[in-house]
Amino acid sequence: MEIKLVIWDLDNTIWDGTLAEKENVILKESRLKLIKELNKKGIVNSICSKNNFQKTKDFMVSQNIWEDFVFPKIEFAPKGELIKTILNEMHLRAENTLFIDDNDSNLQEALFYNPNINILNERESEEFFSKILCTQKDDNNFKRFKQYKLLEEKTNAVKKYSSNEEFLKQSNIRISFLDFEENLFDRLYELSERTNQLNFTKNRMTKDELHELVINKSIQTKLIHAYDNYGDYGIIGFYSLFDNKLIHFVFSCRIMNMGIEQFVYQYLNYPNIDIIGDVASTLDQNSKIDYIKIESQKKENNYEGESIEAFLEEDSKVKIFGLGACDLYHPIAYFSMPNQDFLYECNVFIGNERGVNVGTEYIRSQLEMNKEEKEFCKHHFYNYTRYNVFKSNIFNEDWDYIIMSFHDDMIYKIYKNKKDPNLRVILSPEPLFGLTSVININNKTKLPYEEQKRWLNKNFSEGQYITQERFLDNLLWIKEHTNKFTKIVLISGPEINYFRKNHPTCPETLEQIKKINKVIKDVGKDHSDRFLVVDINDVIKTKEDVTDYVFHLKAETAYKLFTNLIHTIIEKSKTNKPPMLNEKILKGRKLGILGSNIREVKNAYFNLKLGNLEPLIINNIFTSDCDQDICTINMNDILNDHNKYFIIIADNNNYPAHRQTLMEHGFSPISDFLQLKPIKYKKIWQD
Repeated sequence: MEIKLVIWDLDNTIWDGTLAEKENVILKESRLKLIKELNKKGIVNSICSKNNFQKTKDFMVSQNIWEDFVFPKIEFAPKGELIKTILNEMHLRAENTLFIDDNDSNLQEALFYNPNINILNERESEEFFSKILCTQKDDNNFKRFKQYKLLEEKTNAVKKYSSNEEFLKQSNIRISFLDFEENLFDRLYELSERTNQLNFTKNRMTKDELHELVINKSIQTKLIHAYDNYGDYGIIGFYSLFDNKLIHFVFSCRIMNMGIEQFVYQYLNYPNIDIIGDVASTLDQNSKIDYIKIESQKKENNYEGESIEAFLEEDSKVKIFGLGACDLYHPIAYFSMPNQDFLYECNVFIGNERGVNVGTEYIRSQLEMNKEEKEFCKHHFYNYTRYNVFKSNIFNEDWDYIIMSFHDDMIYKIYKNKKDPNLRVILSPEPLFGLTSVININNKTKLPYEEQKRWLNKNFSEGQYITQERFLDNLLWIKEHTNKFTKIVLISGPEINYFRKNHPTCPETLEQIKKINKVIKDVGKDHSDRFLVVDINDVIKTKEDVTDYVFHLKAETAYKLFTNLIHTIIEKSKTNKPPMLNEKILKGRKLGILGSNIREVKNAYFNLKLGNLEPLIINNIFTSDCDQDICTINMNDILNDHNKYFIIIADNNNYPAHRQTLMEHGFSPISDFLQLKPIKYKKIWQD
């Protein structure tokens, strides 16, 4: 059961008391906290209540809780029919919906009108959701919630028009066709697996099978991005076409009734398709849609020719490879700049279960396991089933820097095969840490947890944390199997006495983190020719520096870790590569960085330093609080003597304004200034 929507009663459910009877109702704070947590997890919330709409809305607005809900139905009418209306407007199915009420009669009525809906008495809600929230992936940007807010706005707007077609014609619907890229694969797979109502082909494939298909050059695969006057819907579908037949033709229900699926079918000139099962839309070869436009992807500004990328010195790019978990995901993103050849591999989730690709034992197994052992892992352990397992890029390039953190060595345990002790696998067999399924036993894909445990205990020794000796051996092994000029930056683990929200402390894990940190510290001293050490505990000092998990850094904490990282690299191991801008461009002038966002400016400063340049930050009202160790210069000095300075504008959103200011003071594009902006974050992770 996957719950996408929770519909709440109000009286004696969200608050104690009956609002219509003018009682002094008391909000249930734990319930409101739960609703916010559900929104954060991508499970949206609606209302079905017998009350006066305006009075109820006024009260909820006064309590700052109205905006936590979408598609509220508040009126004195049968709840079963109101719920049916909510589902129709949101394009959701009853089986993916949960209705919560304090009245069993209302619950049964909802079930009568909406067969297969999930129902729950409000008394059981906290216990029920405690099991779901600990496994549900965060939707930190409230992407799903915002999508339904957008749909709600559109649904209300439609009512002002005489027909749906009239509304669609004024909506200015535009789509873009995107070529397949690896960073889009997880979204593509999610559409294939989770979409039903507008999945015309229902061609369910394993991840490996789907990946092989979409990289096949003889098969045309395109992802579809949609937007209109009401907002950006993101990637809403994809198709795979071979020999004029659709292998996949899949769309998200969020574009239901917009006509996009019919338009794409029309655009492809009505290829052959075997429609499988029930679909919420009909493909019609006689239908013509003329209100949707095809656009190429939007450019961020119209000055692409003034980007620094076109003027970088040959062979100046710094090659950086990152390998880690969530602790590095945001800090290392700041290396995504034009002067870096950068890639990050992060741990993954495969569906709701934890994958593996960042433990040192796993990295070592990539070269040391034989083919049979790798196939055994892929066949029997769910966390070894992702398409890129045993394919880390750590050994594929002569990286200048490899930056590593060690979540899996600190959290997960190693299981040795009883027949072959050299066969070591990293597993997370405890539900507390993100269940890893044992699969393909007795020809069954998955079995109950206890049966999995019995098979594991029969074939493998009891799981143990990696020892300090083995961890050290793995680090030195990685050193020997990477380029002798590569610097390996090691990030220690957080030692605060906090683990995660639903399990505040874990002494066993904390002890393991301290043991691993001891090895990291020692190897940094004993092998300083190749290893650099950055202590994460310089930025994670209390649980206020993290979110719901000790390895989930708050934004400010993540940025501090990045600055510590790049300071360490610049101070202790700068490369011998040529400066990223040569003297033909600089012509002996000093280099200044201009921008309106202090973080964007500082990020440019650090990356230019890494590119063997010596920049100055131009002081203005936005950058006046620079760190003391960063060199600065006043804006007036630049404008009064522009012949002495070459300017880098590190402000993508405001580039035209800065450009105009400089040109008014005699600066010319390209010869006197260029734009520096982050490039696409190249990561191998589930997005």
